[in-house]
Amino acid sequence: MGRLDFIGDLDRSKIVALDFTTAEFRQRAHRLVADWATRPPFYVLGKGPPQVIVGRYADVHEVFSDAGRFASELPKGPGYEQYDKFMGLTFLTQTDGAQHARLRRLLIPAFSAHRMEQIESSITAIVEGMLDDIERAGPQFDGMTQYGAKLVIGALVSTMMGLNEEQQQVLIDYQEVVPLATARKPGEPYPTAYESVAKRTAELVELTIAERRAGRRADFLNDLVQARDRGDKLSDEELFGMIYGLFGSIAATSRSAGGALYTLYSHTDQLAELIGDPALIPDAVEECLRIASNGYFTFARIATRDTEVGGTPIYEGMIVRPSPLAANYDPLVYPDPQRFDIHRKPKRIMAFAVGPHFCVGNILGRTTITIAIQRLLARFPKARLADSDFVPVYGGAVGELRLLNLPMLIQ
Repeated sequence: MGRLDFIGDLDRSKIVALDFTTAEFRQRAHRLVADWATRPPFYVLGKGPPQVIVGRYADVHEVFSDAGRFASELPKGPGYEQYDKFMGLTFLTQTDGAQHARLRRLLIPAFSAHRMEQIESSITAIVEGMLDDIERAGPQFDGMTQYGAKLVIGALVSTMMGLNEEQQQVLIDYQEVVPLATARKPGEPYPTAYESVAKRTAELVELTIAERRAGRRADFLNDLVQARDRGDKLSDEELFGMIYGLFGSIAATSRSAGGALYTLYSHTDQLAELIGDPALIPDAVEECLRIASNGYFTFARIATRDTEVGGTPIYEGMIVRPSPLAANYDPLVYPDPQRFDIHRKPKRIMAFAVGPHFCVGNILGRTTITIAIQRLLARFPKARLADSDFVPVYGGAVGELRLLNLPMLIQ
């Protein structure tokens, strides 16, 4: 892990007091990360090892792209609890080098163009069913709990994984307890509630693998189980970690969808443009992902040696937290970054990272959100926020911005 006696060497002018576990921080997160986008990396002291927060576009790009200096596999044990929400399992995002390249090579066929085409048609049908339910229960509905959040369970889980309602509930329960794992103090064990749900999730993973190996399902998960490359395949441990990690990560799409819906419906003039010209929707989704993506942090890195980024010294063993959301607010890359503009056509946004860890599921996430917005605007062109002065409230694990609700009206 390297030396951890560097606190006395830190530039005190670059230490900022922040507590990422509080509701107050989440409510101010968008304003805070806009500031991070304009300043060099800085230090945060508190629970666990000192952290370096990286927000400027060029600096975030540097951290994401240099796995030699900034490793994805973090130490386990006291002080690192908040970074281990998968209970020690190795997921794709927590590997580097040859191991990462191999796992990625085996995973990519599951995201083939053919499989994505199959999933796209299924997602559209399920989204239409969700809108049917909203119409029957209307005119009031919750754009997050009844729509955005359901995209994961209703569309992605059912189409990609073929899970029944009881199994889907296991994943819903898991998403609800993840914040408990990331808010632990150094030395604290996993909360009992988290361990209980994590155990049920692990049992579901084992059942899923057994069913696919028995040839009972032909779906995305089956593609993972059957993945081969020049005689190579995922080991039992790798397969378990991969599917468990997917179960724990898919909620990012619902968080992004919730952010997109709130952003669009709080900019009614631009919303009207989209209703009048649906061809603008894909570019609008990209702008939504830039300005209101699913969270302010991605997976943490650890410095493998003494180095620096943007003029800020970083010592071996320090936790480094690149913020994709902050990078998307960098005025040197996106002029007037806090202004939402469906005509901006932003390039190279960081919502799905960059470099060797660029998200392999980015097309799936973009496609799902685009379909959800296209069908919602087509079905309910007069839909609006129930309260034009609505103030969003966010929850979620450390690093996430999960919109809790979005009261809306069909007409």
